[in-house]
Amino acid sequence: MPAWLIVVLAIGTTMRVTRLITADKLTEPIRERLIRWWGENDKRSYLVTCDYCASMYVAPIVATVAVLWPDNRAVLIGLIALTASFVAGVVAAHE
Repeated sequence: MPAWLIVVLAIGTTMRVTRLITADKLTEPIRERLIRWWGENDKRSYLVTCDYCASMYVAPIVATVAVLWPDNRAVLIGLIALTASFVAGVVAAHE
């Protein structure tokens, strides 16, 4: 797989995982519990609600996995699936 495509997939995966952490309904109960536990004014609470902030931690993890195991089928499936999920969500939101 070309390196540029791995980069595109890593970007899409970072976007999807970041959204999952900060805004997705699926993780809302976990996010709300953490905010109650830490307090609303805690920086960690901000981290789980701020896309930009959370992406700073998600991106290095995704990049490391994509660089160290670019030919691993499980990694490629994950990158493709998460990127496809992000793109489908964006398209659905604009229908």
